[in-house]
Amino acid sequence: MKHFKPVLALLLALILALSVLPVAFAASGDDYVADMYLCFRQSNASVFGHAWVYIENRTDETLQVGAYRLPPNQGVSVGSFAFRSRALGTHYNVEAWCGNHYPMGGTVATRQALSRSALQSVSNKLLNTNFWGVFFNCAAFAATIWNAGSSKKVIPLLFPIFVKLQIQAHGTVGSFKMYSPSRDQVVKQNGTGSGATLSRCPDGPLQKEI
Repeated sequence: MKHFKPVLALLLALILALSVLPVAFAASGDDYVADMYLCFRQSNASVFGHAWVYIENRTDETLQVGAYRLPPNQGVSVGSFAFRSRALGTHYNVEAWCGNHYPMGGTVATRQALSRSALQSVSNKLLNTNFWGVFFNCAAFAATIWNAGSSKKVIPLLFPIFVKLQIQAHGTVGSFKMYSPSRDQVVKQNGTGSGATLSRCPDGPLQKEI
């Protein structure tokens, strides 16, 4: 424990330093198109917890979020999975589906308003970040996607619990509920770049809480 405290202090100092960088992604007025949330939850089903990104469309038009087309006034969760799914990599709406069918108590999230250009940066990053690895797990994936569109930078550390600490350092939202997607909206990204496609997510990843 005595060795952990200096590491934690250094981490929080780095978060503070990153948070005062010039704001490049602030959105306001007509430029405001979406809200992005960086989320974390630890359940009995997951010792290490899980981190993901959730994006809500605040316009009356369909927005492109990676390979997914997000209808007006809906939201989409995006996360990277390995052990829950036989298909490693980027999944859309697994967290949103589970969050509306199982308990989600203990979820923490921080919010960033997105401009159209910031959302484009997030979308491009998603299109080209379709993989999972021991050193690029759900926490690193979520931090990478979040950093593509947020001025509140997060260090992509290996353990999801460090994402939680950074969310808390940036300030958490008081109330948080994800849009309930239809089963056909729960999909897996195949491939990367402009040729990326979507396929229906198998039932396995949806049969327990996040």
